[in-house]
Amino acid sequence: MKTTMILKNADKINQLLQDIVKESYEEIRGEEVLLCMECCDVDLFVTVDSHEELTDAIKENFELDEFDEVLDKDQYIQLLKELDEYYVELHIQSGFYDYFPAGTYTVNGQEEETETDILAPKGIFYAPFEEAVKE
Repeated sequence: MKTTMILKNADKINQLLQDIVKESYEEIRGEEVLLCMECCDVDLFVTVDSHEELTDAIKENFELDEFDEVLDKDQYIQLLKELDEYYVELHIQSGFYDYFPAGTYTVNGQEEETETDILAPKGIFYAPFEEAVKE
């Protein structure tokens, strides 16, 4: 996990992110689900909005106002962008998902192209298309 700012609790944030990746996988394991990498299907900004423990862990690295809001919004957004890159990599490297980079694939004997990177639960699809389910 690389960030431009030194985190007070990098280990805690790292563990939370790893746990979230695993929990997310457990929710869709064995299902015919395709996750678009450019469509916010794997997006830390979305995850932070629904995961209070992660939000609090990230905020521990910032000065907060009386409403528990981060004062340095620019640095906060920068950190979230950096953590988002790591979060995506965690999904790809986790071993839970098959990663299909943008490109051309043969599906049922025909060439199909995707312009976005796709993740799918491991072993379900042979290409990043709904009709490419392994039998």
